[in-house]
Parts: sequence; C-alpha cells; structure tokens
Amino acid sequence: MESARLKIVLVAHTAPMVREPNGDHSKAARHGVAPITGLREVLFPKRGLSATELLLAINLTVAAALLLAWGRDYGVSLHHWADMRWGAVRADHAYGWWLATIFLHAGPGHLARNMIALLVSSGALEFLVGGPWTLAAYLVTGLGAAWVSYAGHGAPPLSVGASGAIFGLLGCTVSFIIRRHRMFNYAQRWKVWRVYVPLSILLILPALVNADVHAHVGGFVCGLILGMWLPPHERVRRLAAVDLLGDEDVPPEQ
Repeated sequence: MESARLKIVLVAHTAPMVREPNGDHSKAARHGVAPITGLREVLFPKRGLSATELLLAINLTVAAALLLAWGRDYGVSLHHWADMRWGAVRADHAYGWWLATIFLHAGPGHLARNMIALLVSSGALEFLVGGPWTLAAYLVTGLGAAWVSYAGHGAPPLSVGASGAIFGLLGCTVSFIIRRHRMFNYAQRWKVWRVYVPLSILLILPALVNADVHAHVGGFVCGLILGMWLPPHERVRRLAAVDLLGDEDVPPEQ
C-alpha cells in the first residue's frame, strides 16, 4: 500500500503542466482533433513572415521611400507620377504600372487608414485560406480594381492607393464565408450571420463611395467572385469541430 501511494504521489508531482491560454486546445482535444492555431499565431508567427506582415511591410517600405524622396512635395509629385503613368498606359499599353499603384497611398493619413484596414482584411482572409492565397488575392483584386478605375474614369490620373486591393480582400472574405458556411458549426454560423456579416456591411458600404468609387467597387466585386473559389485552409476544416469563440462546445450539424 505504501509503495502504491508513493507511486501516485510521484506521478502527480512529475506530470507535465498543460497550458490552456484560451481553452482552445482542450476543446479541440475533447473533440478528437488537432490543436487549432489561433489568429495571433497565424498573423504574427515566431518564425518567418505571414502574408499579412509581408503586405504591411511592402506598403510601409514603399511609402517611406517615396516620402524620403519627395519630402514635402509628396502629394504634388505623386499626382504628377500618376498623370504620367496614365499616359503611358493609354499610349504604350504599359499595363505593368497598375501593379505599382496597388502599393501607393495619397498621404500619411491615407496610409494609416489603409494599413489598419489591411491588417483586418488580410488577417481574416489569411486565417481562412492561408498565406499564399491571400497574397494572390491581393494582387488579383488590386489589379482588377486598377483596371475598373482606369476604364471607368477614362481620364488621368491612374488610381492611387491600395484600397482597391483591400476591398478585394474584404470581398473574398465575405463570399468565402457565405460559400463555405456549411463547414462551420451552428454556433459559428450564428455569429457569422448575426455579427460578422452585418458589421462588415456597416463598415464596407460607407467606405465604398469614398474617394475612388470605381476602384473600391471594382476591387470588392473582384473579391466577391474570387472568394467563391478559394479553397479553405486545413485549420478551417478543424474549426468546425470546436467553437473557439463560444463558452460551450457545439458539435457541427450533420
């Protein structure tokens, strides 16, 4: 008896402590699925760069370089640059300049607002579909927005700003959630339709009609189309087995 008691005490004192910061891992374990990587770990990994971090870094680097080069004449110089590049696109079919426009911003205030929106939109999409598809979506919808702006205005300058691509990421997220809603359990679908979708509409609709409407609407529509075909990341498939944001586990509907 004494020997058995001693073994129990030793096991109790030597058993490893399991950290459950949000209860996510314990819920996943109870449902028999692998631990699900949280949003923070996806966006800010300990090793390497996430797609969201990479997009933020590129936009900030381009903005810093142009601010240093143009200084107080930033606004005037940028407008002149956009005028000249519109002429190059019209006369020489130099459509490659559209790529540069999706990393430009009208000024520091515009940059700050766009970076906040980029963090939210890119972060949501990266969690759902992964980094490579998020980068591809940014480029495709950004170029689509630039083309719609160019065709819609018919006059210089070229559209300047990453907001077209950002609206594209938002469009991808909205259509992905609608298209793949059956992958989520009941509690998660309830949150999507009662919280996330209405909130997105309230935030997106007012911004669509600001500044370059053609680029904003063009990017958003391109995102809606593209998001219907984006494949879900494996963590989304595991997400249906446990409600990470709820207080209680709700099994997915059959």
